[in-house]
Amino acid sequence: MSLFDGWMFKGEPHTAQHRANSSNQNDLNDLFQRLASVIYDATPSKVNSDLWCLTYANQAIERLTGYPPEAFLGESASVFLYDLIHPEDRARVGAEYDRCRTTLSPIFVRYRLCHANGSLHWVEERTRFKRDMDGQLHSTAILQDIDEPTKQSEANTRVDQVLATLNEHVAVATGQEFLEHLTRRLAFITNVRQVGIFRIEQGRYVECLAVARDGLMMPRFSARIEQTLFEPLFHQPRLTLDLSDRIANGDEFVVALRHIHAYRLDNRQNQWVGVLVLDHDEMFKPDDAVSRVLELYNDRAVTEIQRLGLEQRLQVSERRYRAFFETAVLPSLVVTRTGKILDFNDAARKLLALPEGNLDFDLTVSDILPQKQRDGRYSIAQFMRLLRQSLQVQPDPLHLDVQSLEGYPRSVIVHATSTALNLSERVLITLEDVTERLATEHHLDVQHQLMEERQARLRGLARLATELERQPDVREFLLACRDELFQLEGVEQLAFYRLETQCWRHTAKTSESPAWKLEYHQATLDRVQALGTLQLVRRQDPWLYFPLLDNGVTVAILVIECDSNLHKDQEFISLLWQTLSLAFDNLVQRLTLKRQARRDSLTGLGNRTQLHEWVAESLAQNPGQEAALLLFDLNKFKEINDTLGHHFGDRLLCEIGPRLQSVLHQENDRGIARLGGDEFAVFMPGYGLSESWNISERISQALSEPYQLDGIQLQVEASIGLAHYPEQGLDGHELLRCADVAMYAAKSSGRPVVAFETLLDASTPQRIAVLSELDQALTDGQIWVAYQPVVRASDGHISGLEALVRWSHPDLGPLSPAEFIPIAEMGQGIRRITQFVLESSLSSLQQWRKRMPDLHVAVNISGRVLMDQSLPQQISDLLDRYQLPGEALILELTESTLLSDPLRAVDIINEMSTLGVQVEVDDFGTGYSSLAYLKSLPIHALKIDQSFIADLLIDPQDRVIVESTITMAHALGLQTVAEGVEDEMTLIELVKMKCDAIQGYYFSKPIPEPDVEQWLVNYNR
Repeated sequence: MSLFDGWMFKGEPHTAQHRANSSNQNDLNDLFQRLASVIYDATPSKVNSDLWCLTYANQAIERLTGYPPEAFLGESASVFLYDLIHPEDRARVGAEYDRCRTTLSPIFVRYRLCHANGSLHWVEERTRFKRDMDGQLHSTAILQDIDEPTKQSEANTRVDQVLATLNEHVAVATGQEFLEHLTRRLAFITNVRQVGIFRIEQGRYVECLAVARDGLMMPRFSARIEQTLFEPLFHQPRLTLDLSDRIANGDEFVVALRHIHAYRLDNRQNQWVGVLVLDHDEMFKPDDAVSRVLELYNDRAVTEIQRLGLEQRLQVSERRYRAFFETAVLPSLVVTRTGKILDFNDAARKLLALPEGNLDFDLTVSDILPQKQRDGRYSIAQFMRLLRQSLQVQPDPLHLDVQSLEGYPRSVIVHATSTALNLSERVLITLEDVTERLATEHHLDVQHQLMEERQARLRGLARLATELERQPDVREFLLACRDELFQLEGVEQLAFYRLETQCWRHTAKTSESPAWKLEYHQATLDRVQALGTLQLVRRQDPWLYFPLLDNGVTVAILVIECDSNLHKDQEFISLLWQTLSLAFDNLVQRLTLKRQARRDSLTGLGNRTQLHEWVAESLAQNPGQEAALLLFDLNKFKEINDTLGHHFGDRLLCEIGPRLQSVLHQENDRGIARLGGDEFAVFMPGYGLSESWNISERISQALSEPYQLDGIQLQVEASIGLAHYPEQGLDGHELLRCADVAMYAAKSSGRPVVAFETLLDASTPQRIAVLSELDQALTDGQIWVAYQPVVRASDGHISGLEALVRWSHPDLGPLSPAEFIPIAEMGQGIRRITQFVLESSLSSLQQWRKRMPDLHVAVNISGRVLMDQSLPQQISDLLDRYQLPGEALILELTESTLLSDPLRAVDIINEMSTLGVQVEVDDFGTGYSSLAYLKSLPIHALKIDQSFIADLLIDPQDRVIVESTITMAHALGLQTVAEGVEDEMTLIELVKMKCDAIQGYYFSKPIPEPDVEQWLVNYNR
């Protein structure tokens, strides 16, 4: 039985009671470790029964003897307590041990104990002997320094003084200030050089919040946990490290650390949120002051760490909300639960005539609401009810009348969504303006009512006219005529004849009536068809022939056999013909409007409305099917219109439908639609992703075949986006949006077909900003150029600068090139940006070369710009304007740019080389370069991508790639430039590998143009 058997809790495992008991046991074990008295458990040695081997000893034994607990444990112990007893006291203590263990009676004895440093301590020992269930004899003892209470009191007094001083400095501080005060005071109290507090983010990253070194706050940084020393704290509460050997070996992360004590900081849910680190140049051991500080300030430190993380996330959330809110198309308001308006976007300002700028007076929803709605209910009551509902559930939209501050009424659909901004409950109100739509609907209702009244006055046969107005097509119209006219007195037989199908259908009221065949009426029907007028013919019985006309052409003839009384009523017959004619005209108009509403007027293909009907109809019939939607437009179609005229463009558009039908093997154009301009869509029900991809490639190939128009051969290509049902949308609108995103990705990447995936879905507000605000941004100086130095590895001299474009957007904030360059490449914006960068760089270089004559500047060139035949002349003109040699300019091209059209690229680059302009391959290793083209092109250097440089020291594969690239480049007579170098160790390795030039944050971040010259002066000193 061990010392702790008396405190062990019994119970079934995996129960709440067991977990609680385990927690209590851990607390007791921790308490034993912190006691000032030595507690140990021992059994007789199997080698020498006079000696006892310790099975447990708490930490206090090291303070009393100078030896750690591990030195006393087990048969292989290096120290025995009996050997530390003063020689003069051993016989007395040994005799007492022999007596008490024989009788199993307790021991109380005092004797002198030797410390490792040679000092003596009078100790008092209380020991009990007991046998466990196996008969093994155990001794459980408490060993206490007689002078310990006095020492402990003095230590407690010092700790209290330390804590009082610490509390005085940090009690009123919060957030970052609290953490910085705490690290400074802890460094002073513990007399160590450095104290740091770190936050654990998402269980994967370490973020430095405050590090005090020699009384000064050090820069903050962040890293992955596995790249730091803190990874063991995943499984243990504290960590002690001696890093002298790692420092000698040049470990970058621990360059400022020597001897470390790290403590894990957990929140109340036992989640790891932070680390407290103490380190010093020499070995040290934290005293009780550190433990007391951790006890008193652990919860406070954890709270401040979590608060800083929450504040950062709130700031990011606020920026995202602001970008979305300001660029939203629909008018939007942010209101409190009491109806106070806190914010509104530009669309809401225009709709409601709200004031410009920030609100400097109170504005509530009652200011934009009339007193009552059209139904007589009070407006404010309905609106406040909607606000209350939105704080609990998502309410249904509400149709309300509102008014601008200038008094103009508007009819809107109000959508309310509860949200939280700055940790406060708010409601986002979105207004859908339906004023014009309701006015249009009202106007159509009035016109329809007038038409019905006019028809009723003209026809006089309201029941027949009403029934005929319901019919959807000619067949149903004729059947309705038959059913209704048979209810009229005097009608004996009725038949109708459709000229398109030559269908003759005859019906008699009674079976006794003779069934007249088509031949009986054929001559009269031919005459009626030719004349297009009502004919009254009397044979045995009178017959009436009513032609039904579509734009003056007879499409059907209604034949009625009547009695004499009806035949004599010429006014009724005239009215009946007018009724039939008007009703049929209305049917023709409805069919025409329906057809026009769903057809493109130029190509005759379906339009957007027809496309959505096709999709809805197909998916409703078979929801479990697979389907695909293709969306494409014609590349460089605008150039055809501008060069040859719009009539050529229109004729070209009319050629698209037949080519699509031939690929799809369709006799009709079902599923093919023109959405506007040169944009087309194809809906393919029943097609899986693989099948639809193959069809898309065949369509791309068919569309790229030459077109012959008036002896002129035209060739265009299409950018096709592909969306698949049901994964990427459950209706036509969702599928069309995804296909549109994929089409823009195809256009920007130069690929003919791109299937939608989530990563392609770009931010619409940002795309609009880039496409619409680029010219203004260039004019206003929002777009500017930064320069990053390139250093020769051989002697450390500056050889050149790389020009890097930046955009400081007034609403979206700083935009990196990765955020706006791909979007600018969709249009002409990339050419304007490149022209701006070239002019700015060469203009500045002209001044810098007065100080450094050999300085050059490197400019990135996109694929669209490189393939422009006018580029060499444009660069030649700029070099002449700024009186610079061609060697002063280096063009950086990516691998994908060179391989998009390699033959054309070779021609243009060769033209550049005649000017003396050098070419570098940027981001080398990230694409799929062909060594054959590298040999054929006059390339000056390869820039090794920073993704390989970043892990050069820790990733053997990256090291092999970098070394191989440098060796290959030198073998081809090319130079190498390493980009992304951020530390000295990486720099040294690259110099050893004989890399020619270095670029990265180790030397400098990108520098604004006004600061470059001063930086060059400072660097060359």
